[in-house]
Amino acid sequence: MIFTLETTIGKFRDVPYSGFPRFNTPEALLDALRDAGVDFLSLANNHILDRFFEGLVTTVDRVEAWGFDFCGANRTPAEQVRLVVVTVNGIRVGMLCYTEFTNDMDDYASPEAEAYGVNYMRRADYAADVQRLKDAGAEVVFAMLHWGEEYWRRPEENTVVQAKKLVAAGVDVILGGHPHMVQPVEFVEAQAADGTLRRGLVAYSLGNFISNMCLQYTDSGIMLDFTLRERPEGGFAVEDVRAVPVYCWRREDMIQALCSMRYLNAPPEGMSAFEWARLKESYRELRELIDEGIPMTGG
Repeated sequence: MIFTLETTIGKFRDVPYSGFPRFNTPEALLDALRDAGVDFLSLANNHILDRFFEGLVTTVDRVEAWGFDFCGANRTPAEQVRLVVVTVNGIRVGMLCYTEFTNDMDDYASPEAEAYGVNYMRRADYAADVQRLKDAGAEVVFAMLHWGEEYWRRPEENTVVQAKKLVAAGVDVILGGHPHMVQPVEFVEAQAADGTLRRGLVAYSLGNFISNMCLQYTDSGIMLDFTLRERPEGGFAVEDVRAVPVYCWRREDMIQALCSMRYLNAPPEGMSAFEWARLKESYRELRELIDEGIPMTGG
């Protein structure tokens, strides 16, 4: 499984751990992610500099020490140009991670953050990055993007433009985040530099998986499931795309991610009638938004 880690990890000097607006989290979160089966983390997001460049370095140190594959944040110039190719069921998948912004924290962090610490979209050469991955043996390319306007259920125009640029550059699957609300999932076509027509799967925003937000649409998300199938003529097709609907159940002592589809007929133990009604409503909202050729599944 692949996730976006939208927080810094590890104690920063003598500053207490904190939530919004500047996130800093104990290493126990990495234990939980590893135990849940997460393999890969994107560190390119608007909160990666919440403890400045020093916090970014500590976060990368911890993520690496816990054994995760990752990209999007870099401790050195050499790490910024390193190639991340992971093998999944024998398929070599190249990974790209970019963020559109860091909440202006680059204005306060040391110069290393802007120079090489964060993979910013504004500095990316998508085509060159994809080509380097393919030269390194990548058969499929995924891109994880932190982009767009918060609290929008549809992608803004620039997000759609960037998605087409990524597909034209050779990206096969785009997984987006940051709006905190689920946005549509669709196949996008774009013309590559050589004139060929390329097709890529784009999830503009996967919404929230674990979140303390309570606004309508922010208490849900989706996990995307799909199959990479080798074509007889070469390359891989993205097929059997399905969405697992997730509901963020805010409890007194925890926030629990539930597959809402599993609880449409009966609530989980301990859930109030009001909360159960909201779980079912969030499922209907997700169906209306994305169930246009992308079916829901119970996981």
